[in-house]
Amino acid sequence: MKRRLTSAEIKLISYLVYYTPEGAAIIASLKDLFVEEMNDGGMGSLKVVVEGEDKRRTGGILNDMEFHDADDMLLVITVILDTDDNFYELDIFKGDFSPLIKIPDVSINV
Repeated sequence: MKRRLTSAEIKLISYLVYYTPEGAAIIASLKDLFVEEMNDGGMGSLKVVVEGEDKRRTGGILNDMEFHDADDMLLVITVILDTDDNFYELDIFKGDFSPLIKIPDVSINV
């Protein structure tokens, strides 16, 4: 089911892309995007939803970082772009494959 990004998700994605060449454009688009939760066992991965036929393809990783969930389990969080350098997916991998407890709390220091 498609939905808007939560404020915590917007904050996390912004943190991950802030210092990248594509960052400003991605951050500006986040509040207008719709996403769907991916079938990942509740780890929190999201895919951007577009209207009509989706012809986008994965273009590659923009950035990834390690965090820890509330249970101290390792998280690897990756921002994936499409072939036009637009935000495509947020991949969240939790080391023990259990559901994500809480989006990491981050802040951008400029």
